[in-house]
Amino acid sequence: MNLKLRFPHAYSPYFILGGLGLLLLAYAPLLIHPGLHTACPENDTWNFPIRWSVLSALRDGKLPLWNSLSAFGIPWLATWQTESFYPGTLLFTWLGLSAWNLSGILHLCLFALGVYFFLKRAGVQPRWAFFSAAVALLNACAYNHLGSNSSMETMAWMPWTVLAVRNRLEGRPLAGRGLAFLFALQVFAGYPQIILYTLLGGALYALSLQGWRSLSKLLPPWAAGLLLSSAQWIPSVEYFFLNAVRPPAVRDNPHFFLPLGNLRTFWESNALSQGGLPDYVASPTFFYFNFYSGLLPLAVLACGLLWFRRLGRESRFCLLGFAVSLLWCLGFFLEPLLRLSIPFPAFFEPAKAWVLVNLFELFSLGLLLEDLFPKPGAWKWAVVGAGLLNLLYPLWTHPLETNFTPPHPRLESEAGEIRPALGSGRILVLPDSKGHQALYTPLPDPDRRPLFKHFVPNSNLYSFLPVANFYGSTWPTWGSLDANLYFRYAFPYARGRLLDLLGVDLLLMPVDRMPGVFRRVWSRDSWTLWRNPSSLGHSFFFKGVARTADRKAVFTAFAMGSARPHRDLFLEERPVSQAPLSPFPPISRETLAAKDDYLVVTQNAMPGWRAWVDGRPQAIYLADGIFQAVPLSKDARKVDLAYEPASFRLGLFLSLVVGGMGMALLGLGRDRKA
Repeated sequence: MNLKLRFPHAYSPYFILGGLGLLLLAYAPLLIHPGLHTACPENDTWNFPIRWSVLSALRDGKLPLWNSLSAFGIPWLATWQTESFYPGTLLFTWLGLSAWNLSGILHLCLFALGVYFFLKRAGVQPRWAFFSAAVALLNACAYNHLGSNSSMETMAWMPWTVLAVRNRLEGRPLAGRGLAFLFALQVFAGYPQIILYTLLGGALYALSLQGWRSLSKLLPPWAAGLLLSSAQWIPSVEYFFLNAVRPPAVRDNPHFFLPLGNLRTFWESNALSQGGLPDYVASPTFFYFNFYSGLLPLAVLACGLLWFRRLGRESRFCLLGFAVSLLWCLGFFLEPLLRLSIPFPAFFEPAKAWVLVNLFELFSLGLLLEDLFPKPGAWKWAVVGAGLLNLLYPLWTHPLETNFTPPHPRLESEAGEIRPALGSGRILVLPDSKGHQALYTPLPDPDRRPLFKHFVPNSNLYSFLPVANFYGSTWPTWGSLDANLYFRYAFPYARGRLLDLLGVDLLLMPVDRMPGVFRRVWSRDSWTLWRNPSSLGHSFFFKGVARTADRKAVFTAFAMGSARPHRDLFLEERPVSQAPLSPFPPISRETLAAKDDYLVVTQNAMPGWRAWVDGRPQAIYLADGIFQAVPLSKDARKVDLAYEPASFRLGLFLSLVVGGMGMALLGLGRDRKA
């Protein structure tokens, strides 16, 4: 008997091998050398510090709820993009930071596969669906976001979510549960604007298929997905709306409209380059919006506009979606509101609708090719090959850099001298703009040789300087913002005691003279590392009677030297965090010795912190306008501190209940079928 394996046309081995071949052609250096990364100014300021902090917490057996190393401590979970509950984080837990490239490429493949299967479900023949998926794998949106974990991982599920919307409307089995699960995955992946625009795109697609009655079919799975991801978004909402302020994402573009100049990147990958450097290095704003997908997709879209009436319903919807989302990015719809002084939520950040522009372009490409060329001849492979080669060239010439490993000898020697001097303390880096660029974000070499970016994990930057390890444009309402106010009064250092109070142990500055209290550790080029011997470190004790004062008076007193941390303590009358109800501190806690009248911990006194003194619940007060103060009894021996806000406990409870119910319903469904 002769057995022949027959592949369905949609799963032809030619398409599978073609996709793997493209993947290796485009990204082989990143797969072979995990230390190489796509050049991106945000890797060392956002992406790497997040991963480093999350990995440190997970490897210590703790949930990454709080990062004590940035801006006097910030709630990591509430910043969304830490992906504390996202399954893809397991890759980093198992493989460390060497999983960075692997994670990005895996999610890029997920994105491309989602485009392929959506187009197949829409009736597009495999060759055109494959072409759109290949463009998804190679276009600028892909390789510009390989190092941006959260945006890539949230974006990866977008086409699958739209496909799940279609399945739900068609009444396919388990489609509702699939939609709920995909939505929850996006929330856990954590890029809020991408989630918002995914929901918007899915809802509009449903309206185009079945009208307003379609929304009644989508709301239950979306609600279920929202409940399933409660552990992530409830603490985030509490933080964003109650405990944070949101400065403009880009100062010279506060409403975050897409600059018109970015439209040139539709047909030229480096259209915005400056002095030979690509735009995604020269400007973080442009980094987000490099749309380059080659000339062929643009030519197909232009043909679609010319023969619009010949197109099918879904083709017309996707083409219109591409045009409308692009106009939204440019601020076309919101500019009139600005002129009329009508406010709108800053959370929209219209330029971040680039995800819809990219998705609708890829969908339109496959659908238009199917409508315009339903029976293509032998020329189709030549066109596909030319279109993909057009994308491979800028990918091959894209600058790569060696972030953090292997170490550059000179910079590693500096870091090696900093680490022993630092211990577990804090380093304050106060460079000028050129110094910051040299220390943290060296530009790619013109010859595209790998570069090393320097990173000091315990550093804190203040005074409106670019922050090396604090993510995002949302800042705590106290803490780091108050530190900015402190440092307005911080000079000269000899007069006040701010650096002592803030626990700054080392200062790295382009300054060769400091007051006598500071000790020179080493000098290198124009940089000098100074030790502050009188720093109070992570915590200190206060013995005496606390008093009250408004924040400005407190700041001025410490800055001008009329108040000293060991001699003066300023407390708010009401506690920042009430005493916990449970007498048992959680496992993931920090235990400190107790003595004197107050324990002052130099990290943000945000609601959600809990304290136990010798096992007895105790309230936490706001000390000196920033920090945590725990009143102590005379015989107190130890203090347990834990960050575990009620919003997180509520969210985790809802996530577990909904997740358990979903598993039970899935099991019941299988039993009935059996």
